[in-house]
Amino acid sequence: MDRRASVPESNRRRPGGRSARVREAILRATLELLAERGFAGITLPAVARQASVNKTTVYRWWSAPLDLVQEALTDFEALALPDIDTGSWEGDVEAFVRARLRLIRDPMAAGILRAVIAMGGSDTTRGEWVDAFWKPRERKWRSPVERAIERGELAASAREVPLVELVAGPLLLSHLATERPLSRKEVSALVATIAAGVTALHGR
Repeated sequence: MDRRASVPESNRRRPGGRSARVREAILRATLELLAERGFAGITLPAVARQASVNKTTVYRWWSAPLDLVQEALTDFEALALPDIDTGSWEGDVEAFVRARLRLIRDPMAAGILRAVIAMGGSDTTRGEWVDAFWKPRERKWRSPVERAIERGELAASAREVPLVELVAGPLLLSHLATERPLSRKEVSALVATIAAGVTALHGR
């Protein structure tokens, strides 16, 4: 007799079910530590303690803290560098600003951003993460500027525009530094200013 046949379907252990939950707990613990202590505070034993799992479990899946941080931050990638194509330069700028606002308003992401900002520019751990995580993704990302060039709205010289910094600077200052979130009217003004300014300098 097949003993499995007598076990209700709902009581059978799904392959990988517990492992998936443990993995999720570890990734969540990584984000919590990152928000509290910054990149330098991420060690595999510390993450294991935060997630209430044996450290050998963490070592089995990740060999270095940087690998763990990269995987934990994957969910924020779509907000940090969203794939946007509204059909117009100004529409893309607005969509990009809205995506950055959602990122900054996420409590966990806001904590991580504060931790990153608080770290000194000479911090080697942050530098390693920027080189390993951010720069490769930024190179592959098709920004609103690139799409506007393809549509003929902007000249190729617009590739020199630091769009991420132009958008992120005011948002980070208002939401994280002064803690005075921009109003809807101010966000609209920011979008219009960036779109019109870049067009004035690089428009065709």
